[in-house]
Order: sequence, then structure tokens, then C-alpha cells
Amino acid sequence: MVATGHNVGIAFALNIAAGLATCIGGSVVFSKSLVHLASPKSLSVALSLSAGVMLFISLVEIYGKSVEGFTAGLGEDNADGEYECDQTCQGNSWLAGTACFVTGFCIIYVMDWIVHKISPDFSDELDVADLQALEVAVDPTLPHFHATGTPITNSKLDDEKTIKFNAKSRHQLNRTGVLTAVAIAIHNLPEGVATYIAAMRDVRVGAVLAIGIALHNIPEGIAVATPVYFATDSRCKAFLWTFISALAEPLGGVLAWLVVGEGLNPVVEGVMFGIVTGMMVTISIKELIPTAVKYWPQGSVVTVAIFGGMLIMATSLILFAYAGV
Repeated sequence: MVATGHNVGIAFALNIAAGLATCIGGSVVFSKSLVHLASPKSLSVALSLSAGVMLFISLVEIYGKSVEGFTAGLGEDNADGEYECDQTCQGNSWLAGTACFVTGFCIIYVMDWIVHKISPDFSDELDVADLQALEVAVDPTLPHFHATGTPITNSKLDDEKTIKFNAKSRHQLNRTGVLTAVAIAIHNLPEGVATYIAAMRDVRVGAVLAIGIALHNIPEGIAVATPVYFATDSRCKAFLWTFISALAEPLGGVLAWLVVGEGLNPVVEGVMFGIVTGMMVTISIKELIPTAVKYWPQGSVVTVAIFGGMLIMATSLILFAYAGV
């Protein structure tokens, strides 16, 4: 039987909010104000903050809940009839949590393998030149810079854009955008499941996880909208594909709602949280941090933003503890 109640509404609201962040990224093709989100430095900061948030909450909170689930489910009643988890049980709980963590790691790599097997030339990242060309297309009056910080003129950018996008067929650009939308939807589906399960177990953990996911969904929305926009010259089509990819987040929540029902036993809960931890950590280390460095390699912007994300989450957990939440 499916679950109902206040927490279910909150869990779905968090899923929808995280998914809508993808649409915010796709909206840059409409607005001169939002196009600032597409600057290499802004994207680097957003990705780094997201990595810091997701690494901290995954390793500090969610992994601990995985071990707690196994501890609660693998113990036995002692001679006095009291539940007990002895040393062997504790060791098995940590072993099971670690195994599920590795499983989450493997799931992300298998998903990437499937996407690249379907389309070997697929890439879900934008070049810095693409971002600069997008800024010019939306607002030609903006000053622009190379990733190294060297200023370049609008005329030079226009030449670069013409060479780059005339060399590729519009069909190929459109295909890239659609494949990006599909790949991001595949990634967002388990993230939606993770957010729902976390929110049902602990609203504050679900909220923090949703924030981290939302931060990296903004660059993902830009990655979907940009190639479709340049291929079709249609802002509406670009936003439509962004919206389609964003639907995967709440869809993951719906799947979790149907499967989980009114609750999970402690062992299944431990398995789910362990897998979620592995997936979130792998996404952060494998995708978010390298992409952040690619967009802004100089200085300590990435490092500071990662620690900033961790500090924000640590402060949030401290405040939650004092508030008794």
C-alpha cells in the first residue's frame, strides 16, 4: 500500500524543486540576466558547491544511516529478550554498508557505460567556447573572457562561433542536445529515488540532498538547452528538452513512492542508503569536481567552493541539532 501523509508531500516537493533547477539552467536562452549563470566561473562555483554539499551529507549523514539500518536489522534478541547487536553484528553492518556503497559506485559507471555504448561520441559537458558563444547569442553587449581570464572581443567570439557551429551540422547539434537530455534524465531518475527515500526517513537529510542535487542540475539544464538552441534557433525547443530531462527527478520520486509503500524494513533501508551514498559520492568525484576544474582551472575557486559547500552543510546540521529537528 502506498504511503500518504505530510512527509510524502514534502518528499515530492523536494523532488520537484530539485528538478525545476534543471529548467532554471535551460532558461538562460531566454534571459540576459540569467545568461550570467552560463559563465564558466559561475558554473564552476555551482558545481563545486554541489560537490561539497553532496560529499558532506553523503559521508556524514546518509552513510551513517545505512550502517544504522543494518545494525537495527541484523541483531538478535539476547537471553533476556532484549535486542542486541554484538561485535560480529556491528562488523557485518559496516561490511554491508560498504558493499552497498561500492554497489552505488558501480551503478553510476554502468549507467555511463550504457549511455556511451549507445552513442560513443556523446559528451554531456559544454566547452568553454560554447558557453561564451551562448552569452554572445543571448546578450551581445556583454564583455567576455577566455577561461584564462584574457579578454576577447565580441567580433572574435562571433567568428569563433561561426566556425564552430558551421563545422557541425545542425542535425548533429540537435542530436547532442537530445542525447544530453536523455543521459541527464537517466542520471536524475536515481537521484529522485534517493531524495524521496531520504526525505521520508529524515526530512532535513532529504532537504539538504535536494539542495546539492539542485545546484548541479542548473549546469545540466544549460548543457541540454545550448546545443538544441544553436541547432534549431528555437528557445522554446531548447527549453522543452530541458523540461523533459527535468521530469526524471519527480518520476524517480513516484517510482520510490510506489515501491517503498508505507515503509521499509531496517535492512532494506540500510541497502538503499548505502547505494545512495555510493552514487552521490561517485557523481561528485567523477563528474562534478573534474567539470568544475575544466570550466575554471586557475586559482583556488574550486577548492574554496567545495569547502564552502561542506561548511554550509555542517552549519545546517548544527542548527538542526540545536533546534531539535
